[in-house]
Amino acid sequence: MKANSFRYLTKQGIKNLWLNRMMTLASIGVLTACLLIVGLAIILTQNIDNMAHYVEDQTEFVAFMYRENDYIQIQVDAGEEPIVATADTPEGQTPQWDSFVQEVKKKIEAIPNVSSVEYISKAQGLNNMRSQLGEYASLLDELEDDNPLNDSFTIRVEDLTKIKETTTRVQSVNGIQSVNAANDVAETLTFIRQIVNAVGGAIILALVIVSLVIIVNTIRATIFARRKEINIMKFVGATNSFIRLPFIVEGIVLGLLSAVIAYCIIWGAYSYILNAFSEGGIVPTFIGSAFKNIIPFKDVALDLGVFFGASSIGIGVLGSLMSIRNHIKV
Repeated sequence: MKANSFRYLTKQGIKNLWLNRMMTLASIGVLTACLLIVGLAIILTQNIDNMAHYVEDQTEFVAFMYRENDYIQIQVDAGEEPIVATADTPEGQTPQWDSFVQEVKKKIEAIPNVSSVEYISKAQGLNNMRSQLGEYASLLDELEDDNPLNDSFTIRVEDLTKIKETTTRVQSVNGIQSVNAANDVAETLTFIRQIVNAVGGAIILALVIVSLVIIVNTIRATIFARRKEINIMKFVGATNSFIRLPFIVEGIVLGLLSAVIAYCIIWGAYSYILNAFSEGGIVPTFIGSAFKNIIPFKDVALDLGVFFGASSIGIGVLGSLMSIRNHIKV
């Protein structure tokens, strides 16, 4: 196709939009609304997924060790050689026990899906409880000489869906007495992520189909108004591509205009909401940390722009081809 013909047909496509401007405006309005919902669904899904990842990273469970003397007695009762010389050695003061603790920590770190392990001595655990009690910390002074707490490990995992398997393996490590893990919370977070991703994908797919139907009907109205002209063009020898191009241009322009409008609205609204929340102090304290993980628009701007541009062009071309396929058969 010659350049002059291409320019002429492109102008015809744009001209068709103007001649049917009421239908064009209606189509752009509906398409913009569809793209707005699609864009918001994408951003919302990414943000919820990102915050779920943050919560997963903060999710941890605790593995409690036996008390030193209790564990020594277990070894003695089992006929094994105790890890320290005598069973009445003061707790927390034996280098053998400290070495044993490090061995247990290394075994836990070697378990698949464990991302980090922090050792908490019973003395440190008592100090942590004091910090939590604040002005009532003196209530724990009597426990200084007879600390009832156990040495423990705070453990974080890489994949929250495998936390049950991980806790079972930690429980089996020699020296671990019990494991305290919020498996219900882990299952709930995993379920929420799956639901959000499934619903977000379904919304996006449904609205893409709606957008396609809108473009098909808009272009079909133009084709119906020009059906006699198309038939004449076919009879005088016009090629199918010559007939199709103005309608393809029409579909692409419809899609791109809607994409640009929707993108600008999302950009402005998303940035405004983020600024309002961050500057207005209206974020509750208990979700403040999670809110900090909301994705800035600049991090999704390129992906969203590419998605809007590619989808609008693709839907425009496909809708045009679907609309005209029956009318070029003479």
